[in-house]
Amino acid sequence: MSASASLRLSPAECTCFRIRSAARRVTAIYTQHLAPTGLKISQFSLLGFVAAEGPVSIGRLSERLATDRTTLTRNLKPLLADGLVERASSGDKRRHELVATPAGRALFKRALPLWANAEQEVRAAMGTKLTADLHGALDRSMEKLASLSS
Repeated sequence: MSASASLRLSPAECTCFRIRSAARRVTAIYTQHLAPTGLKISQFSLLGFVAAEGPVSIGRLSERLATDRTTLTRNLKPLLADGLVERASSGDKRRHELVATPAGRALFKRALPLWANAEQEVRAAMGTKLTADLHGALDRSMEKLASLSS
C-alpha cells in the first residue's frame, strides 16, 4: 500500500481497531457467562491450558497462547495468588513450570459448562458459516502475521 493510500484511511478502517472492537464484544459475552466463577476469559483459557498441558513452562505457554511473557505473567498473577495454579520445579533451577492445583482443576471443571454456553451464544449469533469463515480467516491471519513478529 502506498503512503498516500494509507493517509486516506480513517481510524474506523484500522484493522487493529476492528479486531479489538470485535474481541471486546465477544469478551463481554464470555465474561457474563463466567461471572459466577470469578474467572475472566483470559484466566479461564490460561487455567485450561495449564490444566491440560501442565506441567508447562511460561515460555511454552506464551508460545501456545501467542502472547508475550509480560502479559502472560500479569494474567497468571491472580491464578497464582488464588492458589489455582502453582509453580513447580522442573529439575532445572533456572526454569519453573506451572501446574494447576486441585482447586484450579475443580474451578476449571465448574467453569467449563459456563464457557460452553458462552461459546454457543457467540456461535448462534454469528451462525455456522460466519463462525467457520471467521475461524479460518483468523487462523490464516495468524500464520501470515507470525513472520512479522520474528
